[in-house]
Amino acid sequence: MTAVQLKTGIDWLTQELSDVIRLFLGDVTISDAPGDMRIDHAHSEKNGEWIEYVSDGTFGFARHVAPTDDALEAKRRIKRAAKNCLFELMRTRFRFSPPWGSLTGIRPTRLIYEAMEQGQSLDEAVNRLTDEFFVSPEKAHLLKDIVTMQQGCIDPPEDTFDLYIHIPFCVSRCAYCSFASLTVGKGALLEPYTQAVIKELKASAEMMNVLGLRIRAGYVGGGTPTAIKCEQLERILACAMELFPGAVEWTVEAGRPDTIDREKLSMLKRMRVERISVNPQSFSDETLKRIGRAHSAEDTLRAYALAREMDFHHINMDLIAALPGEGVSEFRDTLGKVNELRPESVTVHSLAIKRSSRPHEQLTVAGDSHNQANAEGADEMITLARTLLTGAGYRPYYLYRQKYMAGNLENVGYALPGYQCLYNIGNMEETQRVLAVGAGAITKWLFKRERRIERAANLRNVEEYIQRVDEMAERKRGVIFAYAPSEGRSALD
Repeated sequence: MTAVQLKTGIDWLTQELSDVIRLFLGDVTISDAPGDMRIDHAHSEKNGEWIEYVSDGTFGFARHVAPTDDALEAKRRIKRAAKNCLFELMRTRFRFSPPWGSLTGIRPTRLIYEAMEQGQSLDEAVNRLTDEFFVSPEKAHLLKDIVTMQQGCIDPPEDTFDLYIHIPFCVSRCAYCSFASLTVGKGALLEPYTQAVIKELKASAEMMNVLGLRIRAGYVGGGTPTAIKCEQLERILACAMELFPGAVEWTVEAGRPDTIDREKLSMLKRMRVERISVNPQSFSDETLKRIGRAHSAEDTLRAYALAREMDFHHINMDLIAALPGEGVSEFRDTLGKVNELRPESVTVHSLAIKRSSRPHEQLTVAGDSHNQANAEGADEMITLARTLLTGAGYRPYYLYRQKYMAGNLENVGYALPGYQCLYNIGNMEETQRVLAVGAGAITKWLFKRERRIERAANLRNVEEYIQRVDEMAERKRGVIFAYAPSEGRSALD
């Protein structure tokens, strides 16, 4: 099946229903033109109720919804009812049920917290996921474990923000990468970029000082932050820590083992960075070559041993399930090696082949569906990761999903108790303001009283960012102060 005809009288619902269709059919063409399959959605009102009805000509499902005058709440109720009707139709027609049910959003934990805010217990909220949204018991229990691990970390102090600094440089570009990053090359952009980031940090600090906000956690990501020169990274960190003192947590994604050496680790220790990442992705040298990583499994072991030797006591490792050419046995070997090393936290990603990545281009040329690429065995790998990691004492503490993930699965962060990353929780659950600097970085500003998030995105192109860094600061200022008087921060609460 290559094309689906979708008819609905509610324009904004088209994308939501299309997302459900793609859970079952992958990256098919969906439009209002005739296709291999036709789906109709109708919204009506009868006896004081709204009725959402979805049919394919053979099967039809309806849900009744209580009306409301609140526009946002009305949209939410209609969307959920229509998507659930369509999900029931698709699983009936195609005789399988995706593990995340009708949920297509990236943060399913929100539904747990929403139900608990309405007075439900954690167990009741979990049961609601399986009963109302068709989430599998396994995934619902995963969310329960995550919410349990987040207790005490999910609600940051009202007068705080988290800081994100983006370093968009790598020594080589991974085949699956779609992030705002580029290779270091001859390094011509490194110094201008360093200066631009420092300039944006200073402008951002002025805003925080006006509002009386203080930093909670700092995070330097990429790209690969350690791909730039040691003294340049040190200048960025020194500036950030001087402008924003008192963070309870600093993370630097050292990331690529081939960028980690004693000089850089010594600098990070001197700057009192306690949490770093040493990311193998896989411990198979064949896989690493296939995906364009310029390091070996032995390089990862060397970098990890050096970090331990230099007294780093909070190390994270990133792994990717369903990498091209890898099966369950190779992934099991990688998990076994990680458990032997015993880092304090492990992030397990499901491969997401996005439109801007090289594998997507290759799969498109081959005529395959990029949404389902590497799906075979992906679920088994993710389940295996949870089994082996929890068996070794790790617990899941955050989760997010992306489009085009292998097997329509998820990314999960695991940690030993007490080693949850505050920045990851606040950012993924969107319970904390994030002040972001650097090319491609996105400031997310929470207005809690209004339950709203406003975003200010920096330019992704590094050269344009450098030239227009003053404009990036003004974008941020426009969002942060849009609803806040300049003399105080009360309107931000």
